[in-house]
Amino acid sequence: MRISTSMIYEGGGSRISDLQSTLNRTQQQIASGRKILTPADDPIGSARALVITQADAINEQYAVNRANAKDNLSMAESTLGNVTTTLHNLKTLIVSAGNGTLNDKDRSYIAVEMQSNLDQLLGLANATDGTGAYLFSGFSTTTAPYTKTINGATYNGDQGQRYLQVETSRQLPLSTPGTQIFENIRTSPGQFNVVPNPSNNGQVVAAVSINAPTANALTGQNYDIAFDSTGLNFTVTNKTTGAVVVPSTAYTSPATVTVDGMDITLTNTPGAPGPGDHFSVQPGNQNIFETLTDIINALNTPATTSSAKKDLSAALAQGNNNLDASLSNVLTARAQLGSSLKEIDDLDSFGSANALNYKSALSDIQDLDYVKALTSLSQQQTTLQAAQQSFVKTAGLSLFNYIN
Repeated sequence: MRISTSMIYEGGGSRISDLQSTLNRTQQQIASGRKILTPADDPIGSARALVITQADAINEQYAVNRANAKDNLSMAESTLGNVTTTLHNLKTLIVSAGNGTLNDKDRSYIAVEMQSNLDQLLGLANATDGTGAYLFSGFSTTTAPYTKTINGATYNGDQGQRYLQVETSRQLPLSTPGTQIFENIRTSPGQFNVVPNPSNNGQVVAAVSINAPTANALTGQNYDIAFDSTGLNFTVTNKTTGAVVVPSTAYTSPATVTVDGMDITLTNTPGAPGPGDHFSVQPGNQNIFETLTDIINALNTPATTSSAKKDLSAALAQGNNNLDASLSNVLTARAQLGSSLKEIDDLDSFGSANALNYKSALSDIQDLDYVKALTSLSQQQTTLQAAQQSFVKTAGLSLFNYIN
């Protein structure tokens, strides 16, 4: 085969170009620390690296979500911690108010302090997460959950519960609607809590149920069923507003009256009512604000007679029981928040382990073995130099050079 000068130049130049390209690629790998510079270098490795990178990015987003959830839950738990402290203070005040040596003026001072605690509770129920979003208003984060009313407070939020994705298959609630914390507190197994006054000496039993046709008239307020001094007539008074809703009515057993969406039934068992017997009627589902308002109203009511003092003792005892139920409700909510915070800590540990595994896998695929790369670089440099020197000598072979 005849080797022409053009073939020598073409073959030598092509080989040197390939060697330079390989050398440049090795130098780029060393400079970047990556052995995969383009998908063409390792298509399968590039695809795996992309999948792992995306999984790592999602894992990092879950970590951000957990941090946000932890801040929100910690704020809610701290707020309910203050609620718990306030409720304990209120229980102490109730016990103090039951002291038989106190007069009406003394009890009014306690009522003022309890009112201050009630306002504090209302402020805590309307707490925000630090960004202006209300903690306990459900989805309505821009609406203050509670507004003060004559009965205590009314809820303005909704029943929604916001969740945040904190792991591939786990969502955690960011908060709880106020109704589940400060309301829906069962104080009776029935729809109404009917309590006879401790001073009753008769045998009449009172029962209250919802009157279906007029259920829309339910007020959720407190009522008092009272017999007169003869025990032959009774009245029903709305204790919240002070209005007499059933005027003096002759009693025959059984007697049923319908008022404000309620059927009130009085029955001998078997004896008749005693003079001055009476019963208090409250909704079977209380909220903290109603309970405290009832106690404050009872403390502000003069109690100078023996009967009035028994009524006060009954109101304080019932209020204390309702407050215990409220405290239990708040502690249950705090326990749920604490459980969520612990779960976040566990998920953080799991997420950190995943992040380490992802980075290790990416390192195995992408990171350069510097020892191997530097060895290859030295070898490629030597090969390139040899090719260049060989090309120079080969290119110098010419008949004219021989003649010279």
